[in-house]
Amino acid sequence: MKRFLTIIISFGLLVILSIPVSAQKFDYPSNKEKTFINEDEFYQQLKKDEYKEYDNASYSIRRKISYKEVPDAVMTFEKKTGRYMCQPKQDLSLTIHPERQVYFFASFVQTQNEEYWKHTIIDAETKQQLEGGNSYHLYDNPYK
Repeated sequence: MKRFLTIIISFGLLVILSIPVSAQKFDYPSNKEKTFINEDEFYQQLKKDEYKEYDNASYSIRRKISYKEVPDAVMTFEKKTGRYMCQPKQDLSLTIHPERQVYFFASFVQTQNEEYWKHTIIDAETKQQLEGGNSYHLYDNPYK
């Protein structure tokens, strides 16, 4: 009986995992054939309560990318701002097609005693925020 259950479960997993990405239903399907405004123009049109770069930011990013590039963009931002701690790349949402065009905005500011990070991913077509996050850290200047 155990062997039969194992075979049934294995077969079910095989069927589910073998469905090609093109056959999956996404809440946000691919839109790579469409054209959208560049990231700077889009940022200027954003309401400041949706996303605003830090004043006097030490480092900021504005990019239009495909959704599959988001984990690399987040990791690069974290590496350049000293936040990267060898953590694994973030997982992609299964409801968003990897070829979906999104805007990636990130900002970092460091003061004498504090560091702030934030990022957001906004869908290029619907202009809805898909993901985002922020962080705060006390900064102990080693050169005091």
